[in-house]
Amino acid sequence: MHNPPDFMAQWDFQDPTASAQRFQALLAEAHTADLQYELELLTQLARTHSLQRQFAQAHQLLDQIEPRLTDATPRARLRTLLERGRTFNSAGDKASARTLFEQAWQQGLRHKEFYLAIDAAHMVAIAAPLEEQSRWHQLAMELAERSTDPKVRGWLATLYNNQGWTLFELGRLEEASQCQQKCLAWHQLHNNPAKAFIARWSLARIQRARGLHQEALADLTQLQEDMAAAGAPEDGYLFEELGENALALDDPAAAEYFARAWFLLSQDGWLKANEAERLNRLKRLKRLGKL
Repeated sequence: MHNPPDFMAQWDFQDPTASAQRFQALLAEAHTADLQYELELLTQLARTHSLQRQFAQAHQLLDQIEPRLTDATPRARLRTLLERGRTFNSAGDKASARTLFEQAWQQGLRHKEFYLAIDAAHMVAIAAPLEEQSRWHQLAMELAERSTDPKVRGWLATLYNNQGWTLFELGRLEEASQCQQKCLAWHQLHNNPAKAFIARWSLARIQRARGLHQEALADLTQLQEDMAAAGAPEDGYLFEELGENALALDDPAAAEYFARAWFLLSQDGWLKANEAERLNRLKRLKRLGKL
């Protein structure tokens, strides 16, 4: 098989079951002589299990792959390290995950598999404590920025965004803003309006943290208009931000924004399970106008 299909294009991370079916179909067609391609496909099947929190099945499949790895399958070995690490990370074992991600980073550099090396560095940052994350984002960004490979450079928007939020949590708000500006510029250049909207929201969130409520409110109002013009669905997080800035400015519109935010975000199962207090706060604040 000289040019096997790009299996990463088969991914829909929101629907691991459908992705698994596509990987199975590719496996059925895979040329038996192309061991690396077959093993890489199996690592992605393992990932569909870990995304569904089927950790035992993911580990079992990776256990079957490992004895078949050879010096001629460096990419499959890298992906095995990555998926084993992701499985541990999703199960909450960040220490085991980090060791594997750091191994994948070193091997990725050694074999000049820069796309996967960056994946590894970005996963180290996810598994690492806050004060160590920025350095790993930086290593990954430098590698991506030096590359001429469009796939490798394709990591940049994710890395700018992740570094932006790490710096935000560290209170380095000016630098965080610079990262999100780069993220926004990337999405505008590559004509991805939905992702550009998220970057604009992130910039407004940083403005609020800097106490620039008037500017944030103006930018969010413009963002709301642009999203409506583009036919994008209403966004609860956008209304939440509008509400927070309006509240800080004693703007009576705050209650209305919070009411809309609560209505939209209370339909999100993940938020209900993980951010109950945040939703309760929105519910309390939406009554502001009725006091």
